[in-house]
Amino acid sequence: MQHIIDNVYGMMSFFQYLNFYLIDTGAGYLVVDTGVSKSSIKMIERGLKIFNSSLDDVKAILITHCHGDHTGGLPALQARLPNVPTYAHQLDAPYIRGEKPPANASKSDLGFFNRMMLSVLPKAYPTGRVDVEVEDGDVLDDLLPGLTVVHLPGHSYGQVGYWLPEARVLIGGDVMMSMPFGLRMPLHAPSPEWETAKASIRKVAEMNVRVLCVGHGSPVMGDADIAVEKLVKRIG
Repeated sequence: MQHIIDNVYGMMSFFQYLNFYLIDTGAGYLVVDTGVSKSSIKMIERGLKIFNSSLDDVKAILITHCHGDHTGGLPALQARLPNVPTYAHQLDAPYIRGEKPPANASKSDLGFFNRMMLSVLPKAYPTGRVDVEVEDGDVLDDLLPGLTVVHLPGHSYGQVGYWLPEARVLIGGDVMMSMPFGLRMPLHAPSPEWETAKASIRKVAEMNVRVLCVGHGSPVMGDADIAVEKLVKRIG
C-alpha cells in the first residue's frame, strides 16, 4: 500500500500497473475501483488492517469506469459487503450490470497493435450492482465533504474521476496512464471515443491538479498539472 496524501492510499499491484485506491473519510473508508479479481479483497483487508480496521469499516465503493481491470473484484466485494452502496456514472452502469456488452474502438480506427489487442479484449465484464448513479459535478458530501464527480469520458462512455478539491487530488481511472517516461493517453483499443478521450485530458489540464492517481502507473505526486499540460501539447 502506498501513502498518497494524509487520507488517500494506493493499492498497487503488478509493478504499479493495476491500481485502485482507499480514501479514509474519518468515519469509514471508500474503495475506489476493485482491481482485476476477487484477490483484491485480500489486498483491501491487508491495507485496512494497518489502520486497525476491516471490511466492516468500508462505507462505499466508487467505480471510475466499467472495464474489468477496475471492476474485477466488484462481485466478490459486494458479496462480502451486501449493504455497502456502489457508485458509478449512469452511462457506465448498464455495462457494470451486464445489460450491455463492452464498447470498444472501431477496428477501422486502429493501427496494427491495437487491432491485435482488440481481438483479445473480453467479450463481457464482471457484473455487479450499481446502487447510486452519478453525474458530472455531483458532490458526494454524504461520503466525504467536497468529494466531487468529474465526468472524463472517452476510454469509456461513463468514466469519472473523483476529485478532492481542497487537496487538489484527482483519482482519475484511465483518463491517462503514468509511464516511466511521462503521462500517456489510455489504451486505444478499449476506448470507444478517442477524440473525447483527448478532450477529457484537456479538461483535467484545466483543473490545476496537484496529485494525479491513475489506474495504470505510478501516481504523479506533485505538480501533476505540469505533467498533464505536457501531454496536452503532445496530443494537440
